[in-house]
Amino acid sequence: MPIANNGVLRAKTPTMNVSLTDALREVVDERLRSGLYGNASEYVRELIRRDEEAARQLRGLYQAGIDSGEAAPMSEEDWAVLRTVARSHAAGQV
Repeated sequence: MPIANNGVLRAKTPTMNVSLTDALREVVDERLRSGLYGNASEYVRELIRRDEEAARQLRGLYQAGIDSGEAAPMSEEDWAVLRTVARSHAAGQV
């Protein structure tokens, strides 16, 4: 049933209860104290939106891999380049 909010009719938003550990509750409370979010629901909705976007991007990358054609074996040079890139990332250089 629609509810009135400042004269505007809106559909009632379904609710969901979530149990959190004390540590996770503290993370939520920190975000709320930061002022970036007005309440825990806003923060959780933002996390869900980000998760959906990350999943969408991953599906796109997966599909790009499928569309790229048949796989080719990695050469020793390929592995050497990959190790160099991984070490740079691990060292915070990228």
